[in-house]
Amino acid sequence: MWRARLGLALGLLALGTPAVAGSPAPGPDGRTLVIAAVAAPKHVSFVGQISTIRSGTVNALAIVETIQHRAPDQTRRTFLAPQSLYGQYVISRGADSWDVDESRKRVTVTENKAAVDPVEVVDDVALVDTNYHALRTAADNVADRRTDVVDLVSKYTGERAMRLWIDSETHVVLAKEAYHSDGSLAWRTRFDAIRYTDAIPAELFTQSVPADFVHVRGRSYEQPTDFAQAAAVAGFKPITPKYLPEGFSLFGANVSTIRGTRSLHLIYSDGIRPVSLFENPTNRAIDFGTMKAHTTSFEGHPASYVRDGPTMLLTWREHGLAFALVGDLELRDMVNIATSVVP
Repeated sequence: MWRARLGLALGLLALGTPAVAGSPAPGPDGRTLVIAAVAAPKHVSFVGQISTIRSGTVNALAIVETIQHRAPDQTRRTFLAPQSLYGQYVISRGADSWDVDESRKRVTVTENKAAVDPVEVVDDVALVDTNYHALRTAADNVADRRTDVVDLVSKYTGERAMRLWIDSETHVVLAKEAYHSDGSLAWRTRFDAIRYTDAIPAELFTQSVPADFVHVRGRSYEQPTDFAQAAAVAGFKPITPKYLPEGFSLFGANVSTIRGTRSLHLIYSDGIRPVSLFENPTNRAIDFGTMKAHTTSFEGHPASYVRDGPTMLLTWREHGLAFALVGDLELRDMVNIATSVVP
């Protein structure tokens, strides 16, 4: 994904958290373990099977896939379930990925893919260090491997946002859970089996596909994650929010073309939770699909929003621009951000 790796050179300073009843035996502090986990995929290769569950408003999506990771930055994922994805695979090399659908004879080429990478740990370890306490809370076993359990707890709210199960020997994250702002489970990823090996054939990661496959261009950002560069090529004067919830800051900006519409994408993050603001100078309405849109208003401006679980999409228009704000925040927080965007 779009995610930069920052702060790997952070000093390995202890958190100094006092021991509490029921805490694990003394060992590496949580912050040190998280930093080691962020670095691990750069030098550890492995093969395994991984399961992911994502929760929505009324349904949950379960995905099972095999994963082959060749350090430092080559990953191949092959889907086993659900049936609609069976046999499809995704090859990632650095920031580029190739989604291959053999049943449809189609390959989608994407740059800086905005999707969760199974080998990634957090958006930005420096932001996590600023906004979260990393607490080693237990020891456990995952895929027959001994792990240290680390909770990432917000310094502002005291709520746990993520839990990591980190291999005690290799520091690869073997399981991960993320939680919505209301405490409910957003998604869970867990290795069912894993084997560490450097003997992974390089040809598994080749992006060549049969000549008769249709090549589809996926989301391709035209500029790196730099606001000044993105704003210069957006084609309009962007408007940015004056208010953000505690801990959030600008993580990156890109200009992209989605369904023929050229949009500026501003990405904010607290290191774990992303918030995206899209804006473009069009009158095109947002397609909410099968979700029922609700109406609201702020400072006299009509707006629409939908909720998928605790994740919110809020849209409105102002000064000839269309805005879409996406985040795992309460409606009041989304409206506060939107209100600060409007001049």
